Amino acid sequence: MNTAVEPNLVFYVLETADAQSRELFLAKLLLKIQQQRRRADVRFETLDQAERFDHIAWQLPPDRYLGHSLAGHFPSHIQLHGPELIKPQGDVLINLHPEPYTELSGFQRTIEVLDQSPERIEPGRERWRQYKQQGLTPVVHKING
Repeated sequence: MNTAVEPNLVFYVLETADAQSRELFLAKLLLKIQQQRRRADVRFETLDQAERFDHIAWQLPPDRYLGHSLAGHFPSHIQLHGPELIKPQGDVLINLHPEPYTELSGFQRTIEVLDQSPERIEPGRERWRQYKQQGLTPVVHKING
């Protein structure tokens, strides 16, 4: 029996700085969450970014089908949102927004995905400091390639 406790707050830091690598990593992460039969809310900075990922998700090969819905339009274990979460599911939050989400206590797990671009890494460091000030202990995973 696996008794390992999953961390509640995780930062994935990519070594790349491009949107395509970040989106590919997000797809892999969501496929893993889907395989675990968990629910995820993905918070993008803008609804346009959520719509872009929605389009990307529909282009995945059939063996990597990612069931999802945009902004709560349909019931799904994976919901893509703009800056405001529509009917949060309360399991996993993936925050791609530069600002922290204020209602973390409503989720079992929060995941921050950063890359090396200045517009992502600097706000990510600030969120790290804010989480630490709140008494939370983030776990960092550096992702190569």
